[in-house]
Amino acid sequence: MKILNKLGNEALMKNKKTAFVCSRKVPDRLEYLVGKWILGLSPERDCVMCGNQSPMERAVFTVLLQRKIPTILMLAEAMHDNWGDDVRQALAEGRLLIATHCDPSVHNVTARSAFDRNILMMSLASLIVVGYCTKGGKLERALAGFDNVEYLENGQPWLIMPENKNPEPKGYQPEQTKLNAWSRRLRQDWGTMFFDFNDSGAETYFKITHSVSANEDYFSRQKLFFDFKELSSFRDAMAFIAEKTNAGEAVPPELTVESLSGDITFSLPTQEKSQLLTITQDKAYNDGRHRINTIRLGIKELPEFIGYVEEALAEWVKQ
Repeated sequence: MKILNKLGNEALMKNKKTAFVCSRKVPDRLEYLVGKWILGLSPERDCVMCGNQSPMERAVFTVLLQRKIPTILMLAEAMHDNWGDDVRQALAEGRLLIATHCDPSVHNVTARSAFDRNILMMSLASLIVVGYCTKGGKLERALAGFDNVEYLENGQPWLIMPENKNPEPKGYQPEQTKLNAWSRRLRQDWGTMFFDFNDSGAETYFKITHSVSANEDYFSRQKLFFDFKELSSFRDAMAFIAEKTNAGEAVPPELTVESLSGDITFSLPTQEKSQLLTITQDKAYNDGRHRINTIRLGIKELPEFIGYVEEALAEWVKQ
């Protein structure tokens, strides 16, 4: 993934850049927090990258232009032909660059083009500032694996709290559905697997979290994300692996499940005389870095694991 078209001051790409991202649905008081952050920016010191899809992102872009902060607008569609007076003035004054990874055939923003735009933007940034990240949405999937992330004050307390102790910020009430209530847990020798849906109303994803205790105060968590089609393909791959292992046959090393959050591959190592199945989701970024999440389970636990995935698919179909 790379930038295909640019308009404006290309020298801004050489600056140390901050990416601002935000989900569409936000809690009360977020405008104050975002405004407070923007007031701390300086035209002499800062350069901000942002999109213009969510209402908050559009508001931030407008204020950045008003405050004359050097800005890089990252589009999730082909380059526009017409721009408003504020954009044309910023371009003329050399404090704006507009860039897109989309070719001219992408006339409208799609879920994939927006997701890829966010990944590209965040991979180019020295710092990622998150206004708000809806639990289970595309933005959470995109952020997984980045460690240069700053969440605005109290914006995402659920991201840093233990499992099952994740209250949302005051003023935000996610839509409740049957999928919100569905969850399963698989305890094993190598930690605990959690299976649940992240359903924000507009976006629904299935998540598998492998939680392993590193010490009394810290849990290492590896997370895999799936949309419905990806989860169905994943279930089929897991059933194929079960069939091969039961027959004592080798699993083809090229077995892969394609996913927006990173393609999934499988391996069958042996540890402490027990055969394991490791499942890895690898998302490659344009700068050569990778977001890699790996979960593992014993082969003896594979039938129960597959059963939970099949149960989740059945619940999803009902909605």
